[in-house]
Amino acid sequence: MASVKNQNGKEISWKGFVNGKTPVFIHYQIDGDIIVGEITYLNTKNKLPITLIGTLEADHSYRILEFEKSGNITGVITGKPTEGNFKGSWFSPKTRKELVLDLVKKDTALVSKEIETKREDLFGRYHYQYSEAGYQGDLEIKKLPDSKAVFGITSVTGDPGRNIAQIDDDTISLTTTNFTYKLPDTDDCEFKVKFYKGFAVVQYTQGVCSGQFGMNATIEGIYLKTK
Repeated sequence: MASVKNQNGKEISWKGFVNGKTPVFIHYQIDGDIIVGEITYLNTKNKLPITLIGTLEADHSYRILEFEKSGNITGVITGKPTEGNFKGSWFSPKTRKELVLDLVKKDTALVSKEIETKREDLFGRYHYQYSEAGYQGDLEIKKLPDSKAVFGITSVTGDPGRNIAQIDDDTISLTTTNFTYKLPDTDDCEFKVKFYKGFAVVQYTQGVCSGQFGMNATIEGIYLKTK
């Protein structure tokens, strides 16, 4: 997919309401099919921005996750922006409540932050969880000599039955900030891991790895760097 870089490195900004009464300000940049930005709840005392990371889906709709520093996801924003409006929904993984999101385009000149990372900075632990009861995932990657690395991924589905998707620790060649991995002894279980500044994205390259993992379990997702 062609990279949709914002003109002059400017962010896209929106202002509006969640549930018609909670005022919010959202800004982000789009790099390929990845969305990175922040949401600020304007009625909070300190008005601290919260990290947003998401994906641009095939139908051009957005699916954006609201991350705490721990990797816990406090909100899921979905919708399809038009030229001047962004109508969608805000969903809480904890309460399971879905609220209406109604935003209007703002002409705010914010310069995009650097989201690309360097190979030497990507090593560490990455995590996501949709509250205590929801889906959770962990990715760890450690540096080895000679442009090699060892990585592993474990993720589980939500309560009550925790089904597992696991990629056991394996050594790979890593010369850039991404790699493609094929699960040994499979024909089509292949995925790409791409590292950005502060997060990693795992995406299947040939459809889901059916039959390789527990029911509904998946390694695909956005993992926030926690360590």
